[in-house]
Formats: sequence, C-alpha cells, structure tokens
Amino acid sequence: MTNDYRLKWFLIISPFLVLLLTKIGIIISIKYFQPEISWIPSFIGYYFSILLMFFIATKYFSFPIKQVFTLSLKPVPKFGLLFWGIIIPALLPIAAFITQIKLVPFEFVIYIIIFSCINPIFEEGFWRGFLNFLPGNSTFRILYTSILFSFSHLFFWSYWFKVPMIIIPTVISTFIMGILWMWFMQKRKNLLYPILSHVLVDIFNLSVAVYYGIISFGQF
Repeated sequence: MTNDYRLKWFLIISPFLVLLLTKIGIIISIKYFQPEISWIPSFIGYYFSILLMFFIATKYFSFPIKQVFTLSLKPVPKFGLLFWGIIIPALLPIAAFITQIKLVPFEFVIYIIIFSCINPIFEEGFWRGFLNFLPGNSTFRILYTSILFSFSHLFFWSYWFKVPMIIIPTVISTFIMGILWMWFMQKRKNLLYPILSHVLVDIFNLSVAVYYGIISFGQF
C-alpha cells in the first residue's frame, strides 16, 4: 500500500476522528464543568483533535502542511467570486446578530472577539485547507466537507442547545457556508479570505456569546 493511498484514506476518515475525539472531550467537559463554561474545554479538545490530524498526516504520510495555510490578500478575487464565496457566507448570520445582540452582556464582547479570531483559523485550516486535498473531484470535496462541517455543528452544539430554533438554522447556514467557502478554495487555493469571512460569521453570530445570552435568560 503506497503512502499516497494511505494518505487519501486518512483524509477521508479524519473528519470522523475529529468528531469522535471532540465528542469524548465534550462528555468529559460536561461532566466536570458548569454548562456556562463547559464549551471552553470542549473547544480546546476540538482544536487539539484538528492539530492531531495535522501532526499524523505530516509525520506519517508526508503531508505538505505548509500548503494548507496559503494566506495572501493578493491578487484580490474577482467580484463574483468574492461576493458569492466570501461576502454572502459572512452575511448569512446577520439576522441573529440584529435580533439577539440585546441578550448578550456588553462585557462579554471580549470573549466574542477572542473566540472569533481563534476558531476560524482552526476550522478553515481543517475543513477547507486540509480537506481540500481529499481524493475525488471538486464536487465530491465540496459536498463531503460541507455535509460533515454542518453535521459537526449539530453534533457539538446539541449538547448545550436543545431548541430547534437555534439548531436548525445553524445546521442549514453552516452547510451553505461550507459549500461557498470550499467552492472559493477550489477556485483560488487561498485560505485567508475564507478565514476572514468566518471571523465575521462568528462575530455576527456572536458565536458562543449569543447562546450564552440565551442561557442567561433561562432558555438553556
């Protein structure tokens, strides 16, 4: 079995390994931490599992990890690509921002900014950068990663949020985001723009902060 063949299979199964490891971390976090903060060690576990996939691929399959983080502002994408692949995904959660901002304590803004700067690097690095090397054609890579990216939000957030009005829009919107961001990556092989778009998504969605505000108002 060649190294390239094993790498292809590792890329295919790596999302499931990330989901499994993260689930274990969530179960442990929920058991030992209060609901309001249990998401913090859970996400640390999520990021650790992504780093582990990078390490395994690099160490044992000679994966070119440097090619994942292709970050450049230039050349600026054409308007159509920029609009559909970057701007539209960033604006999808703006309704949540407008309607839910009043629920979030002002002092929680710092947590929004920190989370929104860290999370997109890991998620885009894995779901769009790392998995852009999946075998198969462009359509397969787009659908495979988008479905699993969307499912990961259902898989993770359903531990804290049982309300359909939160979970269903999250799953649908992340599926659309996954399609558009990966489509952009297929065209440009530049991770910087999806990361920036994802930062805006997390800010507009207020990431954990929106849901923290809902928890604080007794809807958890």
